[in-house]
Amino acid sequence: MSDQCPSDPQFDDVPWADPAIRTNYEAALGRLILAHNDVDLHLTRLIEECLKQLDNPKHLKKLATGSYIERWDNVRMLRAIRPEMTLLLGVDFKELHELNELRNIVAHGHFEQNPFQGDYELITRKQRHNDFSVTRLDTITARLTAQAEALKVSIWLNDLDDLDVAP
Repeated sequence: MSDQCPSDPQFDDVPWADPAIRTNYEAALGRLILAHNDVDLHLTRLIEECLKQLDNPKHLKKLATGSYIERWDNVRMLRAIRPEMTLLLGVDFKELHELNELRNIVAHGHFEQNPFQGDYELITRKQRHNDFSVTRLDTITARLTAQAEALKVSIWLNDLDDLDVAP
């Protein structure tokens, strides 16, 4: 065995960090990514519903493609040029943008943990972050879930408006 291997008996008295710290972080990160994916999908569906209201012009189909931030910007443009479109009234653009930025930090940041004390930081190209606890990830996840639900409700209510009501 190597003299640097934690399973070596000479390291029996070394206080290693609890492996649950990383495991709990991974679980919280997974929940956050799933919640963001829900927002991402419904952002596309929202654009598709807007395009239906515009009679599906072929030259605008590309509005529903591209990166998250491109589609977010496309929804903002649709809102600006068609303010009467009730489908877009409840979209919280500032919140969606901020949540996407937070998601990018945690999704692309490297999890660097001190093997002894257990504290950790996320390392991105631009900076180091030590403020993404499991509690904070869960708070971001709840915010994402609320935004996904708001998008879903807008889409569902729009679908109800499309139903023909029998006299």
